[in-house]
Amino acid sequence: MTNWENKIKWILIASLILTAGSYIYLLSSSVSSGVGRSDNEEKIVQLEAQVSALEADYLGEMSRINLGLVKELGYVDALGNASFATRNQPLNLLAANNEI
Repeated sequence: MTNWENKIKWILIASLILTAGSYIYLLSSSVSSGVGRSDNEEKIVQLEAQVSALEADYLGEMSRINLGLVKELGYVDALGNASFATRNQPLNLLAANNEI
């Protein structure tokens, strides 16, 4: 064997070892990513169940609120002494069919 053949042989062996190592690393990385994704999907399901329970509690509390409870807590009716400002429009000169 000549010197060049020896160098080519070792380069091919090194590239084969490097390729095999890269393949094993990337394969284990993709497997661990898949496992992590399934763990995250389980967490998402659990969190969605918690959100649903919290929404049900919220709606239950909202249905408990009524006018009697509100007045008991000290709120007063805002429209009791309400007055509103009005303005007469002169002969509908600015808008047709009172569109303002």
